[in-house]
Amino acid sequence: MCASMPPAIDKRALLAALKDQLARELERSTERARDAASAVTHEENRAEGDKDMRATEASYVARGHSERVLQIEQALARLGAVTVRDFGPGAGIESSALVELESGKRRALYFLLPAAGGERIQFQGVELQTLATTSPLGASLLGLSEGDEAEVATPQGTRTHLIASVR
Repeated sequence: MCASMPPAIDKRALLAALKDQLARELERSTERARDAASAVTHEENRAEGDKDMRATEASYVARGHSERVLQIEQALARLGAVTVRDFGPGAGIESSALVELESGKRRALYFLLPAAGGERIQFQGVELQTLATTSPLGASLLGLSEGDEAEVATPQGTRTHLIASVR
């Protein structure tokens, strides 16, 4: 994902860029939800027999899109309440930390937040991923600091991540 953390990343600008990315996704998802909802009642989806499931399947798709819209709206609301702070040497990891993890030969940069985990974002020439504080990895990082190891149980066994840096 990244070779190493760049010298300075403006986390406030990063959070704003993430919110913009989510707002664009909200627009796209809202349009897809509208289209899917109109497909439920479209005449092409009317049942032609008791085994015809087109309208039911269309309603499942519409529900899925509507749930995605709700998730994004909730994430944007939670991100609006985030206080961005800087982390000095030895500081325990909390929400708004930029954390570089090393696992084997792989290094990855994460922006720890209370919502919108799993979003990939390109920012200042660096690719990073958001990590929710409620995810298994995010929760395991809370309170740790640079040089510590976080252990996360996975279906393939326990994975260990070295915390290479925290900002």
